[in-house]
Order: sequence, then structure tokens, then C-alpha cells
Amino acid sequence: MPAHVGRLGHGLLLVALGVLVWLATAPAAHAQVLYEWREPGGTTVYSQMPPRPSDGVLLRSLKLAELPPAEQAPAARVATASGPPGDSRAAWQRADARVATALARVQAAERAAREGQSPRPGERRHLVNGHSRLSRAYFDRVSALDARAAQARVALQSAYAERDALTGSR
Repeated sequence: MPAHVGRLGHGLLLVALGVLVWLATAPAAHAQVLYEWREPGGTTVYSQMPPRPSDGVLLRSLKLAELPPAEQAPAARVATASGPPGDSRAAWQRADARVATALARVQAAERAAREGQSPRPGERRHLVNGHSRLSRAYFDRVSALDARAAQARVALQSAYAERDALTGSR
């Protein structure tokens, strides 16, 4: 059998497998409904779950299969990313609180590192010729302050990543 026939057969097998995967997942995507509703504060929300009466006013429901093809993929991503409205909102509030806390810690750690650059009493060693040198304690203290600021920045990046994971954007 020629080599190009073997590659052709392998390519057809991959195409057939792709079509089967698409057929298996397509009905689930086409069966999805996306609800558009407005919160009392005026914010428009898209979710897989309709709003509770206390959450807002339903504007319309969108069946993903009935949307134009160009809008189906973005709507499916929104539908997949959105869970029950209360859970989603609570998750966002927790994520925002973690980001705010981490940001405050970064600001405090960087302020402490800036202010800690000045030598404290006892951190200078006076030499015989009238000059002085900074002691090892000074450098250890400044290094510790810089390390705390670096750790706070890493924690902030982690909090941002966790919040970004709620929408699937990275």
C-alpha cells in the first residue's frame, strides 16, 4: 500500500473522530437556553438560570440553536461560564474581596519596604576614621521587607488568576 494512502486513511479517521465528537456535544450546546435579565440596579445579566423575582426582570430567553452562527459560540461560552445567579454573584464577591485584600497587603508591604530603607539606630557600625558602615542586621531587615513585598505581589497575582478563572479568561 502506498504511503500517501496510509496518511489519507489516517486523516479520514481523524476527521471521522472529530465529527463524532461534534455530534456527541452539539445536541447539548443546541439545547441550552441563555436568559437575559436586568437587576434592580440596571445591570444586565446573562445566565443559564432565569432570575428569581427578587433578582430582576427577565428581558428575553435565547435558545442557542436559534442564534445566528456567528453568535452561537460566544453565547455558548457565556452559558457555560454562568451558573446559578446567586452562586455566581457570591463567587464574584468572594473573588473581588480576595483581590482587594491582596492589593491592600501589597500596598502595605511596599510602603513598609520603602520606609524601611532608612537605617535604624544600632544598624550602623562606626569606623575609627569617622566613617560608618551598615551592619548585617540592616541588610537582613531590608531583605525581609523586600521578600514580604514579593510574596504579597505573588498572592495578588494568584487572587487575580482565581477571579479570572470565573469567566474562563486567562
